[in-house]
Amino acid sequence: MTTPATHVRRVLSASPGGKDSLRLAAIDVGSNSIHMIVAQADTDGAITTLWRMKEPVGLGRTSFPNRRLSQDAMDRAITVLERFHQAAQQRQCEKIVAVATSAIREAENGGDFIERAKREIGLYVRVVTAREEARLIYLAVRHAIDMGREPHLVVDIGGGSVEFIVGDERGATMLESRKLGAARMTATYVKNDPLAKEDQAALLKHYDDHLSPICENILELEPVKVIGTSGTLENIAAMCGGQAEANGDGLAGVIERGRFDKMLADLLPTRSKDRARIRGLDEGRKDQIIAGALLVDGLFKRLKFKRIHICPSALREGILLDYLNRHLPDLAIRREVPDPRRRSVIDLARRCDWHKTHSEQVARLTLRFFDELKSLHKLTALDRELIEYGAMLHDIGWHIAREQHHKHSMYLILHGDLKNFTDEEIGIIANIARYHRKSGPSKKHDGFRKLSPAGQRAVKYGAAMLRLADGLDQSHSSVVSDIHCKVDDEEIRCSLSTRSDAELEIWSARRKRDLFAKVFSCDISISVGKK
Repeated sequence: MTTPATHVRRVLSASPGGKDSLRLAAIDVGSNSIHMIVAQADTDGAITTLWRMKEPVGLGRTSFPNRRLSQDAMDRAITVLERFHQAAQQRQCEKIVAVATSAIREAENGGDFIERAKREIGLYVRVVTAREEARLIYLAVRHAIDMGREPHLVVDIGGGSVEFIVGDERGATMLESRKLGAARMTATYVKNDPLAKEDQAALLKHYDDHLSPICENILELEPVKVIGTSGTLENIAAMCGGQAEANGDGLAGVIERGRFDKMLADLLPTRSKDRARIRGLDEGRKDQIIAGALLVDGLFKRLKFKRIHICPSALREGILLDYLNRHLPDLAIRREVPDPRRRSVIDLARRCDWHKTHSEQVARLTLRFFDELKSLHKLTALDRELIEYGAMLHDIGWHIAREQHHKHSMYLILHGDLKNFTDEEIGIIANIARYHRKSGPSKKHDGFRKLSPAGQRAVKYGAAMLRLADGLDQSHSSVVSDIHCKVDDEEIRCSLSTRSDAELEIWSARRKRDLFAKVFSCDISISVGKK
């Protein structure tokens, strides 16, 4: 479904295709639906939304009860993503940014879905953490409305999670997420149609356990206004007759407490087939809306506010704003980096439009492996430096093309005019980046064969550790905060400290450990350590 263009606050009305603008697409792979917006971005960060597309796929219907995506749901999602990808290309988008949230993040086979998107469509889907999801929503709302200097509460009810954000135009003081999404709660507690009293009691008890503590924290921050985002709250506003004409304030409706109470009383005894005919309720939400409405009722009662204002900007707009914040041209040389060799590496990375956060995280994890396994590899401090730089530059080949990007990375490093390095050192860095995926180091390859024996040894160990580190940031969300390795005669046991769910990272690292096992002559196990 494609909808007409809408506008985000602080937009410049430049015509599409202007020399100072960039056309972007943002795709949100959600638990209920997949959404895409196509927007025109100006160099100062203002954006104009040109097209919106939405298709229900229901990834969360099976993933939340059993933590696995069904084959049918994955097939539907891949088909929709392929159609959206083609639409973005037809609309001349120079960049397509796709993210996935809780349904993919928590599924044991979420990595399989990510792999299919890359293999079948050529689309990289980044899985965001719950806190990152909240941050992106905050960016969108802050851009869309005038928050001023007073705290606002933003609530986003998704299929898998609910985000609670408190902030003003200067920043967010609360970025929290709870696993209370409408699809998840429906799958867990709604067993009868219409809703049985015992199901309602169990759901309300769950809400009480999880809403009461966070609502107390919210009240301490004294928000002056409540902003709601995303489909569940938009549907509830429409069901309450609270839609509004655009008036320039960035809001698109309101849920008034009195009207909501009446609507909820009428809604609770209905059957699914009856709800399909309710005005303002999307067909795809007819089974989930009761769980969502009861959550809204819980918020009204605990927070004592009278209305929820609806903002149409949410995660997708946040994706675009975040991309612009990180990728608008920055020509200033990073003089704060005192070491000329490191400065030269960073300069090359920036010239190749590197994935900075991911590359720095992978380099940090690679060095943690280096330091934890020194007794086995016995490499030098110089080797450590060159391995770090290879890790920092491992993905710059994306600047040329996705296919064979590891070989493109090698080419760019060899011909990237790195300063203050010998030819042998540049060769080591280039080979480490080249072997971060696909085939391992081989003397059949000219670039590897030309290195000294010591250089070849550094490449073998460096590439082996880099592959694991790259896998441990599969979501590009810096989920892994630290690594600890315990070495015995038969196995290296790697224990991870994590900031959030790390199933995707562990899944990916386990798939990339073959070279490590060959080089270190022993297997490695990877698991999350005790918290």
